[in-house]
Amino acid sequence: MVTVNKYLYRKDFGRGICPCSNKQEYKVLFREVSETELKTDELELDAVAKASIYKMEKLVVMCTECKKIYFVAMSSEISFKEQFVTLESVELFDDTPLEARTLINRIYSEYKDVLVNIATDDYVIKVLEQSEDDEKIDTRYVYLNREDSLLYADLQNEEI
Repeated sequence: MVTVNKYLYRKDFGRGICPCSNKQEYKVLFREVSETELKTDELELDAVAKASIYKMEKLVVMCTECKKIYFVAMSSEISFKEQFVTLESVELFDDTPLEARTLINRIYSEYKDVLVNIATDDYVIKVLEQSEDDEKIDTRYVYLNREDSLLYADLQNEEI
């Protein structure tokens, strides 16, 4: 299942990433997701409660308060009742927003084998792989945010 979260929060990571505030809201700039969704018997009354999703993600996020950019690797197990998150790594990006945009765009453009392209004014998604069997659905996709005013300030100024 392809999901679009433009923002993630402290609870999504299991802890704060940026030391600047307690708000801990992060804009998702880029996301690569490998996801496994376990199937349930739709005839069971508690099928929703038994559903589980396992994710491995590589993210580039920006703190909405101080505008610092972070590269994050994490895994999660999500069910109807609870969520377990493991932060594999968190690295601060020390270069300019323009250099971050260049790097993110280059990474995104490296994904050539695409099953589906989804594009809106705000973001683009490439579904790279999807497979299904009797027990699970595996999906791999990448997401690129195209609306951030800090990352795209030079292009927005040219349009005026």
